Amino acid sequence: MDISVIGVPADALEIYRYFLRHHGDGIGSIRQALDLDPDSIEAAVDTLHRLSLLDLTDRHRVMATEPRIGIERLVEQRLNELNSEIRRVLSARDAIASLVEDQQHGENANSMLDIERVEGLDRVRQRLDDLGFFSYKETLCLHPGGPLSRGAIETALPLDARSLRRGLAVKAVYHPKALDDQDMVTYLRELVGLGGQVHITEDPFDRMLIFDRSIAVVPIHPKESARGALLVKEPGLVSQLVTYFDGVWDAATDFREYTEPSSDAPLLSDLERKVLAVMATADKDEIAAREIDVSVRTYRRYVADLMTRLGAVNRFQAALRAKEEGWI
Repeated sequence: MDISVIGVPADALEIYRYFLRHHGDGIGSIRQALDLDPDSIEAAVDTLHRLSLLDLTDRHRVMATEPRIGIERLVEQRLNELNSEIRRVLSARDAIASLVEDQQHGENANSMLDIERVEGLDRVRQRLDDLGFFSYKETLCLHPGGPLSRGAIETALPLDARSLRRGLAVKAVYHPKALDDQDMVTYLRELVGLGGQVHITEDPFDRMLIFDRSIAVVPIHPKESARGALLVKEPGLVSQLVTYFDGVWDAATDFREYTEPSSDAPLLSDLERKVLAVMATADKDEIAAREIDVSVRTYRRYVADLMTRLGAVNRFQAALRAKEEGWI
């Protein structure tokens, strides 16, 4: 029998049953009849008195309340407590309407594009410094203009060195105009020496920075970068900008090859070597592109360029000539 649900623990129940059987016995008789320590007896007796199951007016002549009265009263009391709790629980439904309003407010807020506008060169530089400091994977940069100023170089090199020491990849694409300044060339050589990757391309491209392939920074106005920048965090937009960067990067030439072209066998990029390796083995362009993890369009562009450079009329011949020339 367990009536702890109405507040009567096992020790108290045992003592209550004792006094039901032994009308008028005193508290002292319990210690002799039951195997309970004095402290447990006192605690249980106090509980029974509080629940009105024992009358302790005379502790030498204790009277137990009739079960049909005492227990029934406790059951009713417990049911009232449970009903009150049920009403409190059901009242929680009243919060649904208010919470739905909060949800709708959040959904409406999230429907706005996650693009931050930062105006002024000082604020932009501060935000770029913060983004670079908290990046953990890589920094991608497109720099279509001429050389950086001496001050910009002095600021950029320590930041790049810090990122590379932390294990981040730093990949940057520059236009040949940036190489017109010797300080700029020295900076790029130092960057490459520290482990950075630099490519050069004469093709037109737009200015852009991407941090960890999750935050892109583009100028507010493409022709007036001093006006400020837009920090784009929308995954769909950032993904498109990353794809754009990868296309520019793949089509560009390695900085060392551009500045110091080899007179021997042409310096091939890792991707060009991969393309040559699969040209003669893959049955379809889709399979080849998937094998080296590039788009079909990028793969076909590389194939066409390599065939022209090798003077080959088909891909199999291009692969053979690449081996003959020692390209692979």
